[in-house]
Amino acid sequence: MTLNERLFIVVPLVSLICNLLLLLTVLSARKNRLVNSFIVLLAVFTAWTAGSLFMRMTVWPGPSFWYAVSITGIFLVPFVFYNFIYCYTDAKGSFVRVGLMICWAVITVLNMSNCFITDPHITIQNGERRFEYGISPWVAVPILLAVFTFWMAWHLAARSCREGRTSLHQYTPMIVGVAVMFAGTVSAVLPQMVSLPVDTFSCCLNAICLYYMLYKRRIVQLRSFATNAPVYVLAAICSTLVLVNWYGPALRFYDHLLPDYRSYRTIVFAVAFSAFTMLLCSLLRSLMGNLLLKSSEEQEEEVRQFSVAVNRTLHLEELLGLYRDFLQQNLPGQVARVFLKDPATGCYRMQGSTEMALANRDALPADHPLVQLLQQTGHGITYSEFSRTRGFRAMWQQERRRLEEMDVTMILPVLSGSEMVAITLVSGQGQGRAHRHASLTGQMSFLESTAAVLAIALKNAILYEALEKKAQHDPLTNLYNRSYFQDHIREEFEQCRHGQLSLLLISFDDFRLYNELYGSGEGDLILQRFAQALSSLADGRGTVARYSGREFAVSFPFGSAADAVAYAEQARRWLNEEILRSGEKTRKFLTFSAGVSSYPACAGTVEELFTYANMAVYSAKTNGKNKIIRYKKESEDKRIAHSLKSKRALAENCASTIYALTAAIDAKDHYTFSHSNHVAEYAAALAEALQLDEEHVEIIRQAGLLHDIGKIGTPEAILTKTSRLTREEYEIVKQHVEASISMIRYLPSLDYVIPSVLGHHERWDGKGYPRGIAGESIPIGARCLCLADSFDAMISRRSYKEAMSVQQALEEIRRNLGTQFDPELGRVFIDLVESGRMQVFQDTV
Repeated sequence: MTLNERLFIVVPLVSLICNLLLLLTVLSARKNRLVNSFIVLLAVFTAWTAGSLFMRMTVWPGPSFWYAVSITGIFLVPFVFYNFIYCYTDAKGSFVRVGLMICWAVITVLNMSNCFITDPHITIQNGERRFEYGISPWVAVPILLAVFTFWMAWHLAARSCREGRTSLHQYTPMIVGVAVMFAGTVSAVLPQMVSLPVDTFSCCLNAICLYYMLYKRRIVQLRSFATNAPVYVLAAICSTLVLVNWYGPALRFYDHLLPDYRSYRTIVFAVAFSAFTMLLCSLLRSLMGNLLLKSSEEQEEEVRQFSVAVNRTLHLEELLGLYRDFLQQNLPGQVARVFLKDPATGCYRMQGSTEMALANRDALPADHPLVQLLQQTGHGITYSEFSRTRGFRAMWQQERRRLEEMDVTMILPVLSGSEMVAITLVSGQGQGRAHRHASLTGQMSFLESTAAVLAIALKNAILYEALEKKAQHDPLTNLYNRSYFQDHIREEFEQCRHGQLSLLLISFDDFRLYNELYGSGEGDLILQRFAQALSSLADGRGTVARYSGREFAVSFPFGSAADAVAYAEQARRWLNEEILRSGEKTRKFLTFSAGVSSYPACAGTVEELFTYANMAVYSAKTNGKNKIIRYKKESEDKRIAHSLKSKRALAENCASTIYALTAAIDAKDHYTFSHSNHVAEYAAALAEALQLDEEHVEIIRQAGLLHDIGKIGTPEAILTKTSRLTREEYEIVKQHVEASISMIRYLPSLDYVIPSVLGHHERWDGKGYPRGIAGESIPIGARCLCLADSFDAMISRRSYKEAMSVQQALEEIRRNLGTQFDPELGRVFIDLVESGRMQVFQDTV
């Protein structure tokens, strides 16, 4: 076999094996339209090189068959190449594509009938086998069609560059590969080159260039070479080359060494070739695994651990913190900046950096060329690639300068479906364990895998945050709502245990009338503007919430009552100015009443903060409205010096109504009238001892008078029964609490006693009725009534029992501290009775 014949076998063989290697590698990649088009292109290249090789080797079923396979592959190359560029540029419209497919199908069929190139004729010249072809003038048709097809492919690429979807730099491997393939194919018909297999060699080089093009686009990965099929093919290539070059010397060496076993040399060579191939395959797998898979496996483990971490949280800040930590760990020597999409504006604002000193308020607007390019391409790019795009040239000079100042090397979008939720800018050229090789392409692939994991978690976190915000905020004013504020102030209370905490409640005066005069639309508008003013005035000093329809609440951690009062005065001035600006004098009537309570000055718990603030609001409304009142506990001397007339002024307005109701009960149960009076005095005395303000004490006294008025509806037979009540009768008696509330609701100016009346049968341990609340959740007025009611019931004679002594009653109270009664209030009550500071009405019958 001459050297020329060997070249026509070795070169197509190497080209065939390389194409098969690439084909097997791409088959192991993730499939999409572009990968599938490249698989078809490689299959055509494989048919071209395989047909040329087997034709030269005259393999069954003969040269004519393999020539047909080879020439068909050659004729299909232009169209499948166009199809590859069509998918690579993500082009739209299929008219030209379908037209070219039909034309090349017709050309291929016509060529099978020898219209353009005839089947090869084998001749022997000087002992060398030659293949001679007949070429028809009509061959100009497929040549011109091939030129047109390649030109259309280039047109697609150029249009993609003009539209900014790709850059010209990405097509450099393609340009080189097509140029080599075109030159090799054309030169193959020249007399000077006819004796060299330049066509198949150029086909192999073109395939490698296109593979590199996809690798740069991160469509396929080098790690695919380390999978089983490519390793076997590579081992076969090496073994074949060794066999072709060393077969003759090895044969002579065998005949010289083992002349008596010449008949077995075929078997020996086959076994030796198989063993050598297996050994080489094992070595290549180990080598390529260390070079390509080891780093990839480390990256996959990093991504897996990151995935586990981010899937454990739904909080956006915590998620971004995990991402920053991941980038800092895996990009040493580099700086990563994370920009998160603002749903309201669509721009991307910096939410942090791996170097916190660099974190600032940088933002990328929605119409920034970089943002638009990332949304179009859907994958990361290097800064050098971006600098070659039309979008880069369209940027403002200051935008370019800012990117250059940040020394950006890579830009990575974080995509959730078609939505880009974040952007990562990487600066610097550091080398980390996440990318053992110094390839930006490999590094980008690793970061894109991480971004894919992050995108889902970010989307969930953003959705969770939106739902959480909706659950925590009032939809009209966008302030915190009541439920969130109550939870939040408890957290603030724990933080302020060793400091102070003030609560401000603001309630509009006559707001229903305002809505009736000017419409609910105007009412909503003033609520919104007032909410904005409260937030602006707070300026981070406190937490603002819409507490109810016309009420607002503001907490001041570590703030005094004076701070809350000053804030309320600012809010009142704002409201006055807002009403004046309205241009309608009739709107000047809109005012608010405000109450302030503080810990530890007057309240000891969160519940007491709200109770006392509400009391202060109530006091402001009953004393002329448009006031800001600070709840204060009166000192003992001040309380004694206070005039009785002022102290009882509130009760005198409703005294006749209260007396009439209690007298009505007395008509059915002559114990109840005196019992209610005694409970009122006991509860009021206890409230005074607790240093509640005078109006709160008066409310508790009135609640004592009214706490049993619901017994008007209880059957007299049950009220006067001398034996133990049945379960059904006891359930009827328990209903007197709800009956009392139903009656009080319709009494003028008495609804403020409802909380105390409703809870006077609740227990400290939560086993009372009607609501079963426990501890400090029970209003303090209700806890006072519970002690007073129980004490008077024990020391009074009833139809079903004899009276206890005062000492016995006090011992019973002492035994039930912490279960039925508030321990602190109970001890104060016992001390009042034992010290004689509380008058005991034991002679009641």
